[in-house]
Amino acid sequence: MKKKSKFFKFKKKKIKNLPIISEYNGWNGSSIIKIKLYSGQTIDNNLVIKKFSKIANREKIFVNTSGLLKIKIKNKKYSFKKFDSLSLFSDKSSYKITCLKSSNLFLISSKKLSVKNSRPKLFNFKKDVAAKNLWGGKCISRPYIGKDINLVLFNLKPGFKFDDKGHLNEQITWLIKGKMSFYSKNIRGKLDKFNGVDIGPYHQHGGISGGAIGFDAFFPKRKEKNYRPLSKFTYI
Repeated sequence: MKKKSKFFKFKKKKIKNLPIISEYNGWNGSSIIKIKLYSGQTIDNNLVIKKFSKIANREKIFVNTSGLLKIKIKNKKYSFKKFDSLSLFSDKSSYKITCLKSSNLFLISSKKLSVKNSRPKLFNFKKDVAAKNLWGGKCISRPYIGKDINLVLFNLKPGFKFDDKGHLNEQITWLIKGKMSFYSKNIRGKLDKFNGVDIGPYHQHGGISGGAIGFDAFFPKRKEKNYRPLSKFTYI
C-alpha cells in the first residue's frame, strides 16, 4: 500500500451522554484522538479500553489544550490545566478524568507500540519541557520524548517559512490556534484550528505560518539532537 500525505479533519463520533470524540488514524498505526468535554462529563480507563481497544495498554499521552480538568489516579487527584499532560502505559489500573470547565483533550498513541511497564508521568509542556528557540525565535519548539512516542508543541511566528526534506517517520501535524499554509510532496492546503496533515515517508514538506500553535507527533519517535530535550516530570 502506497503511503500518501493527506490533509484531515477530526471525524466526530457522537456517543450518547458522553464527550464528543473525534479520531484520526495515520498510515503507521498512529491514533490522534480529540475529546471535547463539557462540565461534569468524564472519561476513564474502561472507556478507553472499550472505544479504543487497539491502543489499550499501549503508551499514550493525554494533553489538555483548554479549560480545566481533574484527574484521579491511584486514589490521588490532580488538577489538569492548559498544556498539562499525562503519560500512561496501562489501562488496567483505574483512572478517571472529570471536566470542571469545557475542555479540549487530545490522546496520542499507536497500535504498533509494544506493551511496557512504566510509571505514569505528569508534566506541563510550558513549564516542564525545555523550549528550543529555533530560527531566530520564529519557531519555539518544546519536544517531549516518551518511551516510544515523540510529541512536539510548537509556536510559529507570523511569516515564518520552513521547508523540510522529509524523513522516514510518520509526522502528524495539527493546530490548536492560528493558521498556516502547508504543502507535503504534491498536495497543498490550509491548516487552521483542529485541522491537520499526515505526512508520508520521505515526503518533502513545509509552509508559511500566519501565526500558529500546534503539535507534531512522530511515529516512530525522532532520535535527532533537537528531539532530546531536558524535561521534568512528576511520577505518580
